[in-house]
Amino acid sequence: MIGGWKLGLVVVGALGVPVLHNWAAGLPLASADPGSGFMRIQDVSASVTVGLLLALPVVLLARISHRRRLRQYEAEVRRLERENRDMRLRLVLEEARRRAAWRAGLGSDRAERRAGYSPSVEDIDGVTPAEFEDVVRRLLERDGLRAQVIGGRGDQAVDVLAMDAADRVIAVQCKHTIRGRKVGSGVLYQINGTAVPVYEAGAAIVVTNGSFTRDAVKWGALHGIRLIDREALARWSAEADHLYQVVELRPPL
Repeated sequence: MIGGWKLGLVVVGALGVPVLHNWAAGLPLASADPGSGFMRIQDVSASVTVGLLLALPVVLLARISHRRRLRQYEAEVRRLERENRDMRLRLVLEEARRRAAWRAGLGSDRAERRAGYSPSVEDIDGVTPAEFEDVVRRLLERDGLRAQVIGGRGDQAVDVLAMDAADRVIAVQCKHTIRGRKVGSGVLYQINGTAVPVYEAGAAIVVTNGSFTRDAVKWGALHGIRLIDREALARWSAEADHLYQVVELRPPL
């Protein structure tokens, strides 16, 4: 189909040739009298021919340009498809890496974890509060998590921050006590107020070598704060149970 701009070229040619012919012959450039030679049939025919000849190369160039752009679009689509396939492959490999990390932690047997790091609760009783935070960090790393101690001024109720194989953040508050002392609900209030808003944690845990008050246990169960008391700490450390087993935390995969 002839577009508007192509039809315009035909019209220009149809009008231009008779005008140029009359101008060269000394005839009026425009006249209502057909006998003057303006708009003779042969001139109209020649004009249409010239118009079509003017339109033809433009049409050919437009088609060539269109095909070039089409090839570019097709190449871009193929590139995006390759990138999409590569991205899916990377996701599969990342999933495999996470599974491997999971197997390295919970998947390892208890004897392997115990050989890695498993101090007794009595040994833990003898450490300082700062050393207790490092004990918890090492236990987390033994179980295949990445962990760092952030305790100190400005820690906002989180002493150890860990990340599991699925990049889930786990906020841990450590409370080293003299044996027989109990941890109250106030500690749970603090970590509950910062774990998600400040650290975007998917789980919050309070660990102590002592025990928790009845109110703390009840409040923790109500608000999803997981508690590790002296008995659970012995299972986690000396007996080398995995953290997810001790606090009944959903595995990352």
